Amino acid sequence: MGTNIKYFSAACLCMICVNMFAQWTKSMYSQYTYQNYTDYTPFTQAIDANKLDAELLESAIFYETNRQRAKYGLQQLSFDHALCVCAHNHSVDMVEHNFFSHKSPVAGKTAMKDRLSQVGYVNCLCAENIAYCAVKSSYAETARHLVEDVWMNSEGHRRNILNGNYTHLGCGAAFYYEGHWLMVKTTQNFLRK
Repeated sequence: MGTNIKYFSAACLCMICVNMFAQWTKSMYSQYTYQNYTDYTPFTQAIDANKLDAELLESAIFYETNRQRAKYGLQQLSFDHALCVCAHNHSVDMVEHNFFSHKSPVAGKTAMKDRLSQVGYVNCLCAENIAYCAVKSSYAETARHLVEDVWMNSEGHRRNILNGNYTHLGCGAAFYYEGHWLMVKTTQNFLRK
């Protein structure tokens, strides 16, 4: 009987560990809004440079974008997994190939339309925002900085965020170091379905 208790205790401990370190998943987008996403505490905790979570930053950017749209009485954008993959891949390409542009040097991904076609979208109303910045203390703070201070203060990027024709959004992020500074390159892909 003592052996069974040990196994039970070990199993309980493993379940607790898994829950403590559970990462953000795409299915969680529907559980939160821009109003309450920071209730998920990893968004507001200090970023651990040894355990970077691009998906967490991508979702924070998604919610902060919808916060801006709400301020202007616009419809909330819906999360789109394919757009997120497209945006994430472009962010990674910008880091891995050391460029910052809507035009990619990667074969088959030159223009946004090329990248969107790879995830199944052709001949659609779409737009793309890109940005980079030094990572702030938390994922929520980094996302807020990118959306409020960078994109909303740039006429073209602001126009994309506040365009009422778009219905869906996917965000991407990739981390890198510039000297000793932890940086991130980010992409937003907007689409009308």
